[in-house]
Amino acid sequence: MKTIKYKILLIVLALLSNSCKEETKKIGNEIQNTTQIIKNAKKVANEANGMQENIKLLRNKEPLTKEQFESWLPKTLANMPLTSSMINMIPGMGSCGGTYHVGNKRIRVMVIDGAGEKGAGGVGPYRMSSKMDYDTEDTWGSTKTVLIDGVKAKKSYLKSSNSYDLSMFYAERFAVDIKTNEIDEATLEKIIQELNLNELKNLGKQ
Repeated sequence: MKTIKYKILLIVLALLSNSCKEETKKIGNEIQNTTQIIKNAKKVANEANGMQENIKLLRNKEPLTKEQFESWLPKTLANMPLTSSMINMIPGMGSCGGTYHVGNKRIRVMVIDGAGEKGAGGVGPYRMSSKMDYDTEDTWGSTKTVLIDGVKAKKSYLKSSNSYDLSMFYAERFAVDIKTNEIDEATLEKIIQELNLNELKNLGKQ
């Protein structure tokens, strides 16, 4: 009888120990996330004047035309064909979306041109996010600031769906969002290279 009680006590202690470890880890993550939020808030505040200047500058520019977006949008990406696209869906705002799809593998690309009154406001969340740094990891996945092919981006990974989300504010004008499914991390750099974002910047100078 004493042996059984002793075994039960050991099991209870083990469960309590694991519970305490999980709780400690959870609290540690929360502290880290809070610290990161405070740091990012300070960075955004310090960049406030620069962001306002960027808005004024973009308001006076003309968004890319449908023809310009069509000339830029790749017909294939990471060896997958373009299966659908939408360009300049909202009047007065330049935008371009494309989906590349083979089997379970999928890449979705969305670009918003920050030029013009609507565009300058539409890229706001990306403009602000570009001033922040991210570095969080948990059981669900991770969100980190990365440099891919020379481009600063916010990279999120969701384990449950094996999907990546890359977002960036390119050339202080274009909001770029790339979502992938069943695509490995090594392919992300290839995607950025093949998108040739520098061509977007050059089109914006015309």
